[in-house]
Amino acid sequence: MIAQGPLKQSLLCRLNRYQELNAQVFQLEFMWPGPSPRAGQFFMLKPQRSSVFLGRPISVASWEAPNQVRGGLVRFSIAKRGKGTRELAAFQCGEPVELTGPLGNYWGALDPETLQGPIALVGGGIGVAPCAAFAEELSPGTFDFYGGFKSFSFGLEQIPPGSRIIATEDGREGRHGRILDFLEPAHYQRVYACGPEPMLKAVAGLCKTAGVPCFISMERQMACGVGACLGCTVRTVQGNRRCCVDGPIFRAEEVLFDGCP
Repeated sequence: MIAQGPLKQSLLCRLNRYQELNAQVFQLEFMWPGPSPRAGQFFMLKPQRSSVFLGRPISVASWEAPNQVRGGLVRFSIAKRGKGTRELAAFQCGEPVELTGPLGNYWGALDPETLQGPIALVGGGIGVAPCAAFAEELSPGTFDFYGGFKSFSFGLEQIPPGSRIIATEDGREGRHGRILDFLEPAHYQRVYACGPEPMLKAVAGLCKTAGVPCFISMERQMACGVGACLGCTVRTVQGNRRCCVDGPIFRAEEVLFDGCP
């Protein structure tokens, strides 16, 4: 059985803070009084003012909870991709959004040895968000963070500078090239990755060659987020799995990557 996080709740929350991270990525912050999320989990976000019927699944980018106080600040880094996310990008502080979560499993749920370093966290594009959230749960000095971007990095403020390896495709920041050009899994006990599926396939291949356990966060379009609609199938060696409840985190060697170069 896959270890799951705390029970979910659906609560109406008002937008506390909006921040542009770059021209295509923004961050929303809410005060969340429900169960504390774990890094790797996600929420379904459903604005009250929306022309989109279904909520949007968004990974937790950061969770900040004061000691001995129920609830805290949950942040989501979101790429402007479709109608639903562009509606979220147009929201103003104080507007209500229904948050349902936390949903799915979390980094470390599949492996009790997770916190034994050194660890590599590998994020590509908006996939840096759940990896950055995981970094908040780890002790400084136990991990290296690999972030791959097209031009400029974003969402890495909580990552210690000495732990960051940044690569950009156009060379404007960090190392010039793709982040996998600089990853050597043999230097680590475990690798955790989130990003475009071709990147995840490549990370899985590198880790398999090096004999290093690898865990990946998959992305799928979701209608319900709770496993009822069967619309977020991930093909694995054990058969079809539901990304929303069996994932989004899977053992890399179990995933059958469809149509990736």
